Amino acid sequence: MGSSGASIEAAKEPSIHLYAEHLQNIRTLSIQASLATPSNNETKAALSADGSKLTLTHDGETASIDLPISIPRGPKDATLAIPAAPSKELGFRLGTQKNDDLNADSAHVIPWMASDLTKETEIACAGCQDVLIKRGTIQQWKDLPSEGWAEMMDFWHCHKPDVPHDHGDHAEPGRGIGANSKLAVESGVGLVGPVDLLFASDDCPRLQPKSSLTCIVCVQIQEIHSVSGSQNGLLCPRCNTSVGSIDQATQGYHLRKPHLSVSSSSSAPAVSYGSERWLACHLLTAAENQGVRKLSVWTVDGNKAVYMMQLWLFATDLTVSSSVTRTPQPVGVVKVLFRQPKLVSEDAEHDGRPPAGKLNAAALTEGEVELETTEWWDLRRTLELSSALLPPKARKFQEWEVGLLRRFTAADIQSGS
Repeated sequence: MGSSGASIEAAKEPSIHLYAEHLQNIRTLSIQASLATPSNNETKAALSADGSKLTLTHDGETASIDLPISIPRGPKDATLAIPAAPSKELGFRLGTQKNDDLNADSAHVIPWMASDLTKETEIACAGCQDVLIKRGTIQQWKDLPSEGWAEMMDFWHCHKPDVPHDHGDHAEPGRGIGANSKLAVESGVGLVGPVDLLFASDDCPRLQPKSSLTCIVCVQIQEIHSVSGSQNGLLCPRCNTSVGSIDQATQGYHLRKPHLSVSSSSSAPAVSYGSERWLACHLLTAAENQGVRKLSVWTVDGNKAVYMMQLWLFATDLTVSSSVTRTPQPVGVVKVLFRQPKLVSEDAEHDGRPPAGKLNAAALTEGEVELETTEWWDLRRTLELSSALLPPKARKFQEWEVGLLRRFTAADIQSGS
């Protein structure tokens, strides 16, 4: 699963495949076991005495997983009942106790918001650790409004709420909102979104706009590492990796959090996170802001071809364990149902966006997310690979493929990993 600790290396289907997920809303631990051969009288499944581990033995082989939540069972191992009828697919459902501490893990966690950043914050390229914004450069951090805030303001109000009707220019305190409902980018002020940071260009003197490159070799290197083919891309001065783009509305510098590392003080180490969790963060934020669970995710490549896939964020706060992960620890994930993408360039509108469909029931219940081209392909690949975490029969739901995206949890932020 991307670069996360829950990554898999599944060359072939294991003879015993164990998978467990904690369904917090109904206080249930669901366990699935997929076997290469049908179960028999010698097939055994047992919980450890502390209820933290499941072990299954079948045909002389044994597999174990650490469970997403402990199931207290007493001083001895507890044996689970195996159905008498032989089967390659076994399932167990165990009740769990209420645990208020788990609520923090189910919350939508977003790293590096304004309250997390200080005057001593230093921002570097995640790839090569070259410092892009020095400590002390940014004196104030403000959270950006949610995506689509201006459109909603226009829809619901002829004037901004709680603002005198004098049509003057106002900026809402603590927010990156300027005159005439437009973002105001100021030197020394960092504007913070869920997956982006926005700065005045004067605060980022070392960043190189792609359009300013004249060295042929540099341009070729940038094409290899670029997040997109846009001439508005911003490059790390050391490794020429694209770390963001010039914002057309403000001419500010938009830096993408997945390509950055952040140190909050001179005594704090630089921290960065893998792209998988940032993708989950992006999708969860878009779904929350748009009030939907289904999203059309699209991108436009350098040839103006539009790629799309439909996602359904089926469960946003699962904690799961799988016996095919490289590490045994349970992880917080989003269960994502997705449909195979299609190339729709011949139907694309002149501006490169997907064609506008007729107003119908589906359009009213689906949101939309645009990703950079490399992020879109990274999302597709991560979802396809993650299906191997699931038992074979759990990888499809009707016409949907099923995948998992690791999401941020409070423990990730506390550990800085």
